Amino acid sequence: FVICPKCGQVVKCHACDVALTYHKGRRLLLCHTCDAERSCPPACPSCRATNLHYGGIGTERLEREVELAFPHHVARRMDSDTMRTPGSHEQVLAAFRAGAVQILLGTQMIAKGLDFPNVTLVGVVDADVGINLPDFRASERCFQLVSQVAGRAGRGEKHGDVIVQTRVPDHHAVRFAAAHDYEGFAAQELEGRHSPPYPPFSRLANVIVSGFSENATMELAQTAGGWLHALIARREPGALSVIGPAPCPVDRVKKRWRWHLLLKAEQAGPLTRVARYFASRFPVPASYGLRIVVDRDPASLL
Repeated sequence: FVICPKCGQVVKCHACDVALTYHKGRRLLLCHTCDAERSCPPACPSCRATNLHYGGIGTERLEREVELAFPHHVARRMDSDTMRTPGSHEQVLAAFRAGAVQILLGTQMIAKGLDFPNVTLVGVVDADVGINLPDFRASERCFQLVSQVAGRAGRGEKHGDVIVQTRVPDHHAVRFAAAHDYEGFAAQELEGRHSPPYPPFSRLANVIVSGFSENATMELAQTAGGWLHALIARREPGALSVIGPAPCPVDRVKKRWRWHLLLKAEQAGPLTRVARYFASRFPVPASYGLRIVVDRDPASLL
């Protein structure tokens, strides 16, 4: 990321409420949400200070560190930047399998489905980066990722080791993933989802309201919330609850402002009836590009 040390402003995407990522090889700032590209600004967009700071660590930075630490080994990076041409993915994996590449770096694309008997060491950098995201499945995703990438080591006759970098080594997702203890993780994770109830102890529908006007989007979300409360009181009293409306954690994507409401129910039937009736009957104005999406059993609340 690019940050101004004077005022603390982070350079963000013009279309999304996310920080842009600096790619040194291409000398560009990229948005990893909408794929927008822009040149690095000569000064802070907020206070015009010129001494911008480039911080953070990604696969590109990690590649430089690894090459300095292991100058006699061949390292290759697999991410969205390096795997742009057809066949590049297969070429790098073939070289790694043959031993021509000794160190493979990458994002989640190298965490799953690869079987290399000679891999004896796997390192997971910033394993806890997603744990504190505002999503009830954040810990589950962290456990899945660490478990999957750790499983790449020691798949053959040779012994394998896994090193996990984390700031929260006592967090249950990291601790149980390091021990390959799915049952232990599931038991503790399920305990935390009892109250307030989240799947599998409840069923969810995420109602996402978006539009090109911030005020119009907010007003439609508030109107939708009142409409849903009245509908539930009339047709399914006590069977569902409505949380929100509130801005989405990422409240602007591709120039669209985003608000959401969360419908919760113990049983699938009432949730299905309310969500279906709402999707077909709730009036959405034609102005400001307003639209509503009902995401049933959402994989993510971001």
